[in-house]
Amino acid sequence: MPDVGDREREIITCGKVSHAVWFVAWPTVVNTLIQTAYNLINRLFLGGLPDSDKAQAALGIGWSVLNIEFCLISGMSAGTAALVARFIGAREDENAVEATRQSLILATVAGILCSIPLVVWAEPLVRGVGAAADVAKLAAPYLAIIGGFSILPFLHMVVMVALRSAGDVRHPLYAGAVMIGVNTLLDWLLILGPGPLPSYGVTGAAVATVASRFVGTALILVYLYRSKLRDSLSHFKPHFGWFGRVMNIGWPATIQGVLWGIGFIAYIRIMSYLPNATAAQAALTVGLSIEAICYMPGVAYSTAATPLVGQNLGAGQPDRAQRCSWVASWHAAAIMTGVAVLFLAIPHYLAAPFTDNKEVLALIVSYLRVAAPSEPFLAVGMVLAGALQGAGDTRMPTVIEFLVNWPIRLTLAWLLTFVVGMGALGAWVAMTASTIIYGLMIVAWFKTGRWKTVKV
Repeated sequence: MPDVGDREREIITCGKVSHAVWFVAWPTVVNTLIQTAYNLINRLFLGGLPDSDKAQAALGIGWSVLNIEFCLISGMSAGTAALVARFIGAREDENAVEATRQSLILATVAGILCSIPLVVWAEPLVRGVGAAADVAKLAAPYLAIIGGFSILPFLHMVVMVALRSAGDVRHPLYAGAVMIGVNTLLDWLLILGPGPLPSYGVTGAAVATVASRFVGTALILVYLYRSKLRDSLSHFKPHFGWFGRVMNIGWPATIQGVLWGIGFIAYIRIMSYLPNATAAQAALTVGLSIEAICYMPGVAYSTAATPLVGQNLGAGQPDRAQRCSWVASWHAAAIMTGVAVLFLAIPHYLAAPFTDNKEVLALIVSYLRVAAPSEPFLAVGMVLAGALQGAGDTRMPTVIEFLVNWPIRLTLAWLLTFVVGMGALGAWVAMTASTIIYGLMIVAWFKTGRWKTVKV
């Protein structure tokens, strides 16, 4: 079988570290920007509806539940990323193909299993998060429609991660660009209903999301078939030994993601006890979407760090893997700090396109200002967490995630919001403080260097 990605492998494991980081990072930055736009576009179109605050709150409630599914996807694909990158770096291409194949099988099964509770218990789930009755009527159908097609994001993520880990960072970008184009068109048609077309509001946003995911998943599978990992599609015979290898890395990352997802639901639930709960939840939804523009470089460089570390460890170059991690971290921190300045300088202009509700607008502005100081810490924490994932070190980050999101963030949010009486502002401060602590703890663990000796 021919070698997988020889040119890409040489760039990642040889030559200047800055060149290798930029080679992997720039398409990932663009793709992450596309994914950020993907989330923003739904919210921008929903902002044009008569009851935009309820629509925004419904979208936020729905995504708080779907975040758990996304965390499962990310956690499972962590095993794919670490194994494929390590095998490519070690020139064990047949093993890279087999790791991809078994990950596809796992993704298919997981996607089917996840869809069942999201469809059957959609309304109890959104009510459990803290949705008011009028918001739940919008959020439940949204959750059921998107959740019913859970297999699409599972497959898309696994293929995207496998291609990136093999050094192919451009084709995931192309698939993402097509997805955002389809989503934008369908959002316009289905959410607003221009001309004689009816407006389907939040339900239209769900249908647009599913349709664009279908197109994007089909396209990225075509790219996989055309890649040198194509043999992963030759048959789908399950191998439980390989399942164990993938999930040995993936299960701690999965637990980490689920802990974050459930912790975020609990955070939303705390806010549901506020007198202005719907406004606060709508503000958080929009604030996080705007903040996504800032942490987009962190996500991108974190994603880039995974193959950089995995391939260099596979090639027997742990010191180069470490240098790549720090260079990627400082790049992300510099960019995110620059964007965070805008949160302090012009928050009103950033928030205004999403709502005309003065109360929601004021809460969004306060969220952005409070969140700004945490962005450099978030950048470094995200990138180094991606580097640890590339090394297959997912256990200690899971412990850190638990400590930050549960004992620290939730306790502090309750104390500041209700005991001190700061309201939604207290919840914003709790999130910022816990984010800073997370970044510092990830740095401390990374500097121990124990990730260099993890066996996959």
